[in-house]
Amino acid sequence: MLVKTLKTNRPSAYIAFFVSATLFFLLDIIIGTKPSLAFDHPIFSSLASFFDHHFIWSNVLLFIIGLLIAMGWNNSLSERGVFKNATIIPAFLFIILSSVFSLSSFWICTFILLFVMNKLMLCFQQERPYGLLFDSGFLIGLATIINPVCIFFFILTYVAVVVYSTINWRNFLIPIIGLFTPFLFAWTYGFYFDSLADLSDYYLYYIQWSPPTIEYSLPFLIWTTLVLLLFFFAIRELAQWLTMKSLRSRKAFYVFFAYSICAFMGFFFVQDSWNYLLLFALPFTVLTANYFLFIEKRWWYESLFILILISTVYLQLAPLF
Repeated sequence: MLVKTLKTNRPSAYIAFFVSATLFFLLDIIIGTKPSLAFDHPIFSSLASFFDHHFIWSNVLLFIIGLLIAMGWNNSLSERGVFKNATIIPAFLFIILSSVFSLSSFWICTFILLFVMNKLMLCFQQERPYGLLFDSGFLIGLATIINPVCIFFFILTYVAVVVYSTINWRNFLIPIIGLFTPFLFAWTYGFYFDSLADLSDYYLYYIQWSPPTIEYSLPFLIWTTLVLLLFFFAIRELAQWLTMKSLRSRKAFYVFFAYSICAFMGFFFVQDSWNYLLLFALPFTVLTANYFLFIEKRWWYESLFILILISTVYLQLAPLF
């Protein structure tokens, strides 16, 4: 019954979404979720220190960013023709899956990458998407300043050029100009405050090979098993329906796949492997929302959705026991 309601854009679906988001926020407050922020960032270390000492405010910020990303991504998918019918499922899935992650720089980066994806999807059938490509490069550069591992997502701009637009030297040069513009701002900041050495040390040595390390537990294994099961069925469903989708929707899924590859590449160059998984949330919610929209066995998708919801709550409450 829940998924059937979320497939629509009726008021009851939005009420269910906001109620669930509020409940997960209250759950973070009860558990006392602490942020996972880097204190050695040469620009944002003071903000990291503030939110580390005021975890309630970090959870408030987490709640606001989560709502903005969920609703922004949901609206972007509808407006860019990825899904034919208006639905709240992508936003609801994002709220559920992202609730297991604490506040970190990856939340801000995901918020920025949301705008990148929106800009790139606007390149569809545009011969001269110069402004969109510059904005995409600029936003990726901004995300890279916040967390250097986001540099891998710059590949996404060129994939979008190949998928959506015409191939010419301007379309390849303009994103580079956009990418280096925030770097120029960062260099100006470092020069003015005499911290160029700190900036250089941080950005040059941040990206190092680091095999993923995640702490395993029974709640985590249950949650991961259900999520992987959903992923498997969603991939199979997409393979059956991809050729039947509209040209715009089909090309969008190619870009989502490229996004996932970029995220997968960066997964091996971060210390905080667990919170980094948040960057996979955007393409994963699209993939799984597509599955729930087209699957016909109601008893199955309702049961799977409820199980994932219960396992997510169980994973969050596990530290209390």
